[in-house]
Amino acid sequence: MGMESVYKLSVILNMVDNLSGQMGGVGNNVSGVIGRLNSAFGTMQKAGAAMAGVGAGITGLCMKTVTATFDTQNALGELSSLGVKDLKAVEDAAKSFSDTWAGTSKADFITASYDIKSGIASLTDEGVAEFTKLAALTGKATKSTTEEMGSLFATGYGIYKGFYDDMSDLEFGEMFSAGIATAVKNYKTSGSEMASAISALGATATNANVPLEEQLAIMGQLQTTMSGSEAATKYKSFLNQASSAGEKLGLTFLDTNNQLLSMPEILTELKGKYGDTIDAVEKMELKEAFGTDEAVALIDLLYNNVETLDSGIQDLQGSMKIGISVTEEMAEAINNTPEQKFLVLVYKCGQKKLNNLYYQVKEQRRRSTWRKTKNLTLRNLNNRLWICIMPEEPRIHNWNVNMA
Repeated sequence: MGMESVYKLSVILNMVDNLSGQMGGVGNNVSGVIGRLNSAFGTMQKAGAAMAGVGAGITGLCMKTVTATFDTQNALGELSSLGVKDLKAVEDAAKSFSDTWAGTSKADFITASYDIKSGIASLTDEGVAEFTKLAALTGKATKSTTEEMGSLFATGYGIYKGFYDDMSDLEFGEMFSAGIATAVKNYKTSGSEMASAISALGATATNANVPLEEQLAIMGQLQTTMSGSEAATKYKSFLNQASSAGEKLGLTFLDTNNQLLSMPEILTELKGKYGDTIDAVEKMELKEAFGTDEAVALIDLLYNNVETLDSGIQDLQGSMKIGISVTEEMAEAINNTPEQKFLVLVYKCGQKKLNNLYYQVKEQRRRSTWRKTKNLTLRNLNNRLWICIMPEEPRIHNWNVNMA
């Protein structure tokens, strides 16, 4: 091996020494390491490629962790732009949630807070934190994201809160969370699909005085064979023509107050006219009355499942009266796995050390001694970032023991 190769290897080993104190002394055994590298890799080129790959991996992990902290600060700044003064209340709620539930970072939580405050301007700063917690918990329970549920809760508030005007904002949030979670639990769907369904349906059903539990049950049952947005399109088409269609068919789909009957009641009226099955000619008659294939498709899918639909509505109504307990139960079941527990622990350990580093860096920059300081050289920065992604906490070393 030439001197140039030896020199390059010594540089690499010196970098490794700087990255981890546990590898100290490696540079003192250069000759032995050279022999082992030759036998393992055959050439210095292979060793160099391996080191480059490790370096790239370390750098990627470091930058990802650092970016998470900066994202948190950016999200707080955006939230402040909406007039939120008590940022600490939101940040504390974000930390508490991310320390408990795997998969949601502080930045994710605070970004969802922005969406919620944008859609619900009346919320207090503490209310924003609590409402976001409900949204994030629902995301965990329904295998969707905090961002998706934050947007859904803001949209849902605008669509449904007026229908439940006697409830406080927090009571409504708990009821809404229970409804979404129960729909996901009872039907072949997810939080993301329910969000798509509600977004596509909009206020059409609510304006027709259809209660939330009925809307969720109908769209949930339809999603056993289609996507959330498609289910909403069919339901919307039905609602838009239901009143006039009843008249054309010689039936009444309105109650004594001229409000639309419930879906099970409308289907029962249709069964009284057509019997247990609807043939091709009768479907043509229905299309003529409702005006679209989508409305007829909804009737066709629900026609022989009236009891199932009615039972689903009653179940949703019961869960929504109880509140957040059903959501918590579902979220805990997902969170209570070895992998999820480990992710929470790693996040808590790494985030604590990274926050300390972040504020040290910020202070050094404030003093305008970033380039000159001896206490935070690039080597020390690398070492500290390495600690963030490989925390030497006894709890992690003893993970297998404490897993239960």
